[in-house]
Amino acid sequence: MLTKIFVAVLLVGGAFSAKAAPVYSCGGGSACNGNLYAVYVISQTATSYVLGVGIQVTNSYTGNTTDTIDGLAIIPDVQGSFTSATLLANPSGVWNLQPGGLNANGCNGSGAPYTCAAATGAGATLFTGTTPKTLLWVFMINGTPPSLGDTAHIKYHYIDTNGNNVGSLGSFDVCIGGGVCQSSTVPEPVTSALVGSGLMGLYFLRRRLPGSRQTAWRDSTAGGPIPRALGQKTEA
Repeated sequence: MLTKIFVAVLLVGGAFSAKAAPVYSCGGGSACNGNLYAVYVISQTATSYVLGVGIQVTNSYTGNTTDTIDGLAIIPDVQGSFTSATLLANPSGVWNLQPGGLNANGCNGSGAPYTCAAATGAGATLFTGTTPKTLLWVFMINGTPPSLGDTAHIKYHYIDTNGNNVGSLGSFDVCIGGGVCQSSTVPEPVTSALVGSGLMGLYFLRRRLPGSRQTAWRDSTAGGPIPRALGQKTEA
């Protein structure tokens, strides 16, 4: 309820522009522990934005209905940067925000540029009885808002009633707002140059081979007869 009221005040106040609704998915394989995750911009200005991080607990959750979550760390925008973060809303319980990442023992205060929300006590429950919940954290991020296709990186920590770790420590990228994210791997310039030179070499090799004809090359790419060897003539 607090989150809904807060977001409504922001949007009615006109200080921010409203963004897309969350898209929940699992991009971490077994690290998802059977649940779905979303990171999305709720609203923004030129120098700050309100970021929602949601966990949609499902009946496929790999733990027990009595488990809780006691830590959530995030890099708000892997392709960008931020100067500070404030926790505006969170699931049940008392949560504190601190710089740094998350490990199997909870928020550890190291590992920039993470910011970590830590629960005091048992944390937030994942189920109401046997009914799965959707949990939401809302952050105010001071920094340039993400661009289309940017990714956030999240970590989270599930525990059982005895405080023991449950499943894998979640750690993976989430596309901000869903959809297609930017690739985290960018070809090195030397690799691109080698690929380009290889294609050029293939082109000149074709031209130098005896009996090669440009017509046969065009026919093969257009779905016509394909020569059995590079440069072999195609019979009319």
